[in-house]
Amino acid sequence: MGFKRSQVQALSPRFNIARSVFPPWVEKSVRPDKSENKMDQERRRSQRIRKHFILSYFEKEYPDRRYELTQLKNISHGGMCFITSQKFNPGTKLGIELKTPYVAETTYLEGVVLESHEKVRNLIYETRLQFEFLDPQGEFWVAKLIEFFVNGENSSHA
Repeated sequence: MGFKRSQVQALSPRFNIARSVFPPWVEKSVRPDKSENKMDQERRRSQRIRKHFILSYFEKEYPDRRYELTQLKNISHGGMCFITSQKFNPGTKLGIELKTPYVAETTYLEGVVLESHEKVRNLIYETRLQFEFLDPQGEFWVAKLIEFFVNGENSSHA
């Protein structure tokens, strides 16, 4: 089975991925929108920022058992995604201690695990967390941090 020219163009790293793989006779109205994050924008309730800050975490049931320092992948008003060394079941309550260069003290957040997705077998997981019971300081901090990166680092400091 051979490839059509349009398929080869779309698969080749030499060509712009955005090139159409649709034959010319397919109406433009049935082609998907080229905006790269349209589905994400419709699905998300809050704008998220991709920043790699350091955090530590623990299960709320076992607050004495702290997990290592790890890395935040992204954060929004609704939750965050970060790297963990173990898989957490959906519904697990976690406490998060987040450190950034923009806020002197550690910010405490808590939430419920939505999903832990295995990235490296039995070693690295991406864990999605929905915030729950944010105290006013945590809410303020998350809002300021997002505002800071959405408006640009030169506008206002968090």
